[in-house]
Amino acid sequence: MENKLFELAAARRSIRRYIGEPIDREILDEIMKVALTAPCSFGHRPVEFVIVENPETIEKLADCKSLGGSQIIGAGAVIVVMVKLDRGEFWIEDGAIASSYILLAAEQYGLGACWVHIRNRTGRKKSSDEEIRDLLGVPDGYAVLNLIALGGKGEDKPGYTESDYDYGKVHYEMY
Repeated sequence: MENKLFELAAARRSIRRYIGEPIDREILDEIMKVALTAPCSFGHRPVEFVIVENPETIEKLADCKSLGGSQIIGAGAVIVVMVKLDRGEFWIEDGAIASSYILLAAEQYGLGACWVHIRNRTGRKKSSDEEIRDLLGVPDGYAVLNLIALGGKGEDKPGYTESDYDYGKVHYEMY
């Protein structure tokens, strides 16, 4: 049985090194179309994005996280995933689903991608969330969940194979 989504998911790996080339705007637009289809709680559509392509701004974003931010340096673009907080308690889930869609869409276009966690992380002087919102001019009432670095793959990681799947983690009817 053909399963294109499975093939895409099996090929996708977190890429943390990039070749430093810009990403075609048409591809970014296609990736964002996929992100905008992500389901959300109560249909409120609270997730918003800032796409950063300027290398100097990407370096400043990396500096907003005291540990683990440098992996975005060299990316062709970084997508800042943020959620408007006045739309209910499921903001983390809504942002995470949209982020997952972005990760799969990036793989479809042959781009490397990596989720960089921001929520509850420490920046240089404030929280990572606050520093990023200040840097990008994000209004109050939003929280930054994560960043997604995108770019030409600067490392080669093989996809998952059948031997990587632990079907013992799948249960039917009861544990």
